[in-house]
Amino acid sequence: MERFSVLGESIIQNSYEMGKRISRYLKEDFVHEKEIAKEDEEGLHQWRAKLLQLLGQAIKDNSNEKVWNKVTEWAKLTGESAVKRDLPLDESLKTLTSYRIVLLEEIEKELKDLTFTGSELIQINFVIDPLLDHAGYIFSASYVEFHRRTMDLAQKAIQELSVPVVALSDEVAILPLIGELDTHRARILKEASLKRCSELGNLYLIMDLSGVPIVDTMVANEIFQVISSLKLIGVATVLTGLRPEVAQSMVQLGISFEGTVVKNSLKSAVAYLNQK
Repeated sequence: MERFSVLGESIIQNSYEMGKRISRYLKEDFVHEKEIAKEDEEGLHQWRAKLLQLLGQAIKDNSNEKVWNKVTEWAKLTGESAVKRDLPLDESLKTLTSYRIVLLEEIEKELKDLTFTGSELIQINFVIDPLLDHAGYIFSASYVEFHRRTMDLAQKAIQELSVPVVALSDEVAILPLIGELDTHRARILKEASLKRCSELGNLYLIMDLSGVPIVDTMVANEIFQVISSLKLIGVATVLTGLRPEVAQSMVQLGISFEGTVVKNSLKSAVAYLNQK
């Protein structure tokens, strides 16, 4: 219909100004957005205008089918961007309200020149509302998934930093462990130590356990796996710093490090390796 086409084209042509109005509404009424640089704010207006253009095209076509996938992609990228900008999910979702408001304002303005029947106005809602609802759903799903992946990567980075392998010389490196060792961290220990020793090309690794308060059967097994894995790439492990209470607990549990060099201190471990 010609009236649908005229209204849709008006929204497309005015999308940038409508995007600016959205930013103003968010600051005044809905969301207290973080301060951003002027050039970034300009990009934000353009990005919001993209969705408005898609909505305008849907009105022109009197169908949302052709723009559905584009709205999906827009919402997915917007969800990821919100995580990167550290915006809360609940506040970000409120932006959909402002999109509806500027659309209604544009429609109201066009009603001065265009005469829509009640059924035609309802049809416009049938086109627009599913798109905005879908955008909200995809935005939320994208936000949650990207936030989860971001947190997983951050946690992995922290865990890798918690098992630092430091070179003492061309042949000797040390791995000081501090805090409780659970089976998950022990697995990270194996991956990180193998990778780092492979990079360093050292022949010996001193694993200092003086900062580890408890070693249970599962953790001891993981440590054995680390030692065995390192041996396969030509790295011999020297254990040091076993605290008396940990040693006593290990004996009670029947844990043995037979076949592995164990020294009572880092100093004695270094002295032992200097004799090699």
